[in-house]
Amino acid sequence: MISVDEARKTVVHSVFPIGVERVPLLEAHHRVAAVDVISDNDIPPFDNSSMDGFAVRAEDVQHADQDTVHLNLMAEVPAGEPSRWILAPNTAAQIMTGAPVPDGATAVIEQELINVRNGSIQVAVPVKKGRNIRKRGEDIRAGDMAVRKGSFLQASHLGVLASIGVSSVEVYKRPQVAFFTTGNELVEVASPLPPGKIRNSNTYSLFGLIRETHCTPINLGVARDDEAALREKVVQGLAHDALITSGGVSVGKYDFILKILAELQVEQKFWKVNVKPGGPVAFSTYEKAERRVPVFSLPGNPVSTVVTFLQFVKPGLEKLMGIQPVRPLLTLRAFLEHEIKKTDKKKNFSRGILRNEMGRLLVKTTGSQSSGVLSSMVAANCLVLIPEDKEVLKAGEEVEVELL
Repeated sequence: MISVDEARKTVVHSVFPIGVERVPLLEAHHRVAAVDVISDNDIPPFDNSSMDGFAVRAEDVQHADQDTVHLNLMAEVPAGEPSRWILAPNTAAQIMTGAPVPDGATAVIEQELINVRNGSIQVAVPVKKGRNIRKRGEDIRAGDMAVRKGSFLQASHLGVLASIGVSSVEVYKRPQVAFFTTGNELVEVASPLPPGKIRNSNTYSLFGLIRETHCTPINLGVARDDEAALREKVVQGLAHDALITSGGVSVGKYDFILKILAELQVEQKFWKVNVKPGGPVAFSTYEKAERRVPVFSLPGNPVSTVVTFLQFVKPGLEKLMGIQPVRPLLTLRAFLEHEIKKTDKKKNFSRGILRNEMGRLLVKTTGSQSSGVLSSMVAANCLVLIPEDKEVLKAGEEVEVELL
């Protein structure tokens, strides 16, 4: 049985991006850059005004606090037009936000600080050089790296790429992630609930989790606890970029998943992790014709499915997408509101509720930590990490929490 950290490292080191494609910039949102993008121009491309006001020579108004300065208003400089003016001593030009700063001007005074009268402006405050001027290249210089390979492209990345004139970008292909759940006890959501049956919740949890990772979910449905049916689902799943199974991974009479994977020459990297919930989780890889398909075999208990996805599948899918480095879940330190006891030597991930009380982070558990209480994942906004060697965490003790 390996540790949580060892299992994560094994997953990340065993998974690789699946290929590269070029897409229009508007389709690159929530994709991953496959190359470094270098700017071939300065941004901004010229000195420009950061607000509406008046362009002046700072030296002309350096003593304006002692005696009001009058400057002749010689021009108006709109945005979108090249500057045709050279600012002479003791003159000013009205300028709009984003407009190029006239040659000779060294500052822009805010419009609200200026009185305009009879073709001149009255300045009663001194200004320093550079005031309200955005200098050429202060954002990006030609030759600078605008976006780094492996970056997960968000709205700000698209804006930067647009600003340097990039209309399409090379990104890693979006993985298609096949998944199915197992169990004779499962019925579909809209079906009546006969005695001994439960509704199939894991399909919906997995669909949402895969979508939240920005991969494409491929729902293969439910496989009954029958070797032939399970084998068919696994073969279908191995045709995609990754496969996730839920259930059938422990040591019960009808737990066939690992046996079938072995028969199909899927190489097991680990089975059983020192974690709670979700100890029976397994990870394997399938290689054929230069393809490597990661296979995540998750326990069937609903909370175990979600927790093991977050701890092991999510980093694997991020690596498959090309994200570098893989992003860990955000962790914080908080103080326990009550005592927590555990009797095992496993790393526990307890569902928790984190709150801020006057700048102090406090956390409590959601109640029952049974791996079948899926509603606890709805109530939780974090997971409380309880180390392997801890049996008791006392009220007031500082603990590590992962944000959900």
